[in-house]
Amino acid sequence: MAESELNSGRGAIIRHLLRSATTAALATLMPEEKQPYASLVLMATDPSGRPLLLLSDLAVHSRNITRTAEVSLLVSANAPGRDPLTEPRVSLVGTLLRNESEGLKERYLRRYPSARDFAGFADFHLYRMEVARAHLVAGFGEIHWLDAIDFLLPAGFLDDMQSEADILDHMNGDHGAAIQDLAAAGTGGQSRECEMTGIDAEGFDLRRDWSYQRILFENPVSTAIDIRKELVHMVKKARN
Repeated sequence: MAESELNSGRGAIIRHLLRSATTAALATLMPEEKQPYASLVLMATDPSGRPLLLLSDLAVHSRNITRTAEVSLLVSANAPGRDPLTEPRVSLVGTLLRNESEGLKERYLRRYPSARDFAGFADFHLYRMEVARAHLVAGFGEIHWLDAIDFLLPAGFLDDMQSEADILDHMNGDHGAAIQDLAAAGTGGQSRECEMTGIDAEGFDLRRDWSYQRILFENPVSTAIDIRKELVHMVKKARN
């Protein structure tokens, strides 16, 4: 198998970890002592897969970032009843930069509605990680460094955040029953009161309270029309 094909498979593992995660360990550098400092953060992603964090200026990690923007994020799978060291995990390295995009902020808040209670405070800001590379531990002997280009999706039409918002508003507002059917088909059982929180070139994300579900498209999409056709196809399949 060609290296590019291997990287494609490894890249899919990393993207799944990032899209499925709710929390990550953020490592920053204390400015005076130059010592590492780790903290737990809620994490979302942009359509390409880059991490999004909502941080308070009052937090230690935020003060560290103002001095040194280079950080690391650790994300791991969390299968209940399993040895966590046998589960895939990935450490990202890169820079964490403040981002003023209201569309990206809304994407974060759709995934974590409880954050709306404080997202408007003057000391809270959205950050996006500009990823340089990743260290993936996918299993015994499956340990690899990958450059960002090997796992982040290329820029596409969903980088216009209004396009995503329009699709999500339409699905959540007019096709709630279809979303429930997709959720149930994805789990092989019953699901209820799910909301579609994000959509990208590979799939979409559902949320019910603090439970999250990732569903992949069966066919590639590159336009809003493609997404509509694919969702119609998947809903019909789920109902048959």
